[in-house]
Amino acid sequence: MGAQESIGLHVNFNHPSLFYFAGEQITGNISFRNTHGKLSVDEICLEVIGELGYVTEETPPHVGNLDSPDLKRYTEHHRIPFIKIPISVVQPPSGQVKISIKNK
Repeated sequence: MGAQESIGLHVNFNHPSLFYFAGEQITGNISFRNTHGKLSVDEICLEVIGELGYVTEETPPHVGNLDSPDLKRYTEHHRIPFIKIPISVVQPPSGQVKISIKNK
């Protein structure tokens, strides 16, 4: 089951930006709104993704005068994932296979 079936899923981190240093603690809240009468799931997990990001400025090939005012430069943002770590945030109680979430 994906989050699209539950309709209400929101993750909020207690950090001013989305950039974290190695070893830095990540805290926050997960809000889940169940729109079904009863929902059973195996577990609820988040995936932490480490990315290398950099920006390049490029000028497309242009025939003619390189100092022309109509020469347009553009900025390209690059993101290269280098690590993905799944973290289980909710697991079934001992002896159970599924987590039951009831709609109030």
